[in-house]
Amino acid sequence: MSKSVPDRRLLIPTLGSGHCYTLDGRPLVAVTAVTAVLRAPQLENWMKRMGMQADVVRDEAAAFGKSVDAAMTAYVNGRDLVPVDMPEAWLMTVEAGKRWVDENVGEVLAAQEPIASKLYGYAGTPDLYCRHKRRCKAGLIVDWKATSGVYWGHLFQTAAYRQAAVESYNDKAPERMVLQFDKDRPGQVREHWFNKHARDFAGFTYCLGLHRTIQGGM
Repeated sequence: MSKSVPDRRLLIPTLGSGHCYTLDGRPLVAVTAVTAVLRAPQLENWMKRMGMQADVVRDEAAAFGKSVDAAMTAYVNGRDLVPVDMPEAWLMTVEAGKRWVDENVGEVLAAQEPIASKLYGYAGTPDLYCRHKRRCKAGLIVDWKATSGVYWGHLFQTAAYRQAAVESYNDKAPERMVLQFDKDRPGQVREHWFNKHARDFAGFTYCLGLHRTIQGGM
C-alpha cells in the first residue's frame, strides 16, 4: 500500500475553527452542517427509551469514535499512533480496520484532506480517498463511521464528497462507501457500498437548500 502521494488538488479550502471552511476568502458551508438538518427518528426514539442514561452511552460512543478516527487516520498516513489507554474491545476493532486497509487499499491518495465544491459552495473532509485493489478503477471515498447503523445522512454526506472530489482532483467520478465500526461488535468492520449517486446527491442538495433557508432566518 502506497502512502505517499503529493497534493494534487485544484481546489484547496481552508479549514478554520468549528468546521468552517473558506475557499479564496469565500465562506463555504460544511457538509456535516448540511446533513445535520435531517431528522434522526431512530436516534430520537432511542433517547426516549434510554432517558437519563442516554448521555452516558452517547459520551462513550463519542470517545470510541474519536479513538477509531485517530487510529485509522494515523495508520493510512503511515504513522504510528501514540499508545493510548483504550479498552481491549476497541483495540480489537481498530485492528480489524487496519486489516481491512491492508487487504483492500492499493494506494492512499489523501487522508483527512479538505476538498470543496466551488459549484455548490460547500466543503468537507473525507476520511480516506484511495484506490481499491480490486473493485474500483476510479478513486474510492471511504468514510469510517463508529455507529450501530448506516443512515440517510451517511449516503448524502458521501455523495457530497464525491462531487467535491471530482471538482477538487479533476478525477473520474469516484466510488464511495462507509466502513462501519460498531463498538458492540469487537474485532469487526462492515462495508457499505453506495451506488445511487444521482439520488443521494439530489438528497444532499435538498438539504443544502434547506440549510441555507434556515440560516437566512424567517
